[in-house]
Amino acid sequence: MKNLALSIGCLMVVITLWSCAPYHQENAQNAVAQGRLDDAASEIQAAVAADPSNLLLKHMAAEILTKRGVKSYQDGQMLAARADFQSALNYDGNYAPAWDYLGLIAFSENDWSNAISYGQKAAGLSVQPDPTYVQQAEDQLRKVRSGGIRPYIGSGRRHRRPNYNDSF
Repeated sequence: MKNLALSIGCLMVVITLWSCAPYHQENAQNAVAQGRLDDAASEIQAAVAADPSNLLLKHMAAEILTKRGVKSYQDGQMLAARADFQSALNYDGNYAPAWDYLGLIAFSENDWSNAISYGQKAAGLSVQPDPTYVQQAEDQLRKVRSGGIRPYIGSGRRHRRPNYNDSF
């Protein structure tokens, strides 16, 4: 009898956790629609915690965190942007826009090797040609390695990324 009560109790916990995921997912979608990206990120992370094997929720988390990262990137908050893009990739390591923005951040920091690596990863995942900044980073890396000229510092402007068909 005691084992039955324990089994029923465990089953109720599992059912409760499983039913939380759709609730948090809906809240996340509503928050995104209203432009409340911090709330959306919290809600989707709660949804994934309630259903950690749900690949759709993980992809949605990557989209939301990338969207919030883009906002930080546009506001010049590179540390927050990088953290969101890396978190997005923890949920979905094949999410091309997060790789692309990490490449842009690396480029802006004259981290040519990572700019190339991240940009090529993004291009490969999205089946697109390498972004322009990859070629520029390759040129700069060649110059630095040859002892030619100083590393390219840039104009201080951030590169603008393609729209990715509003997929996030």
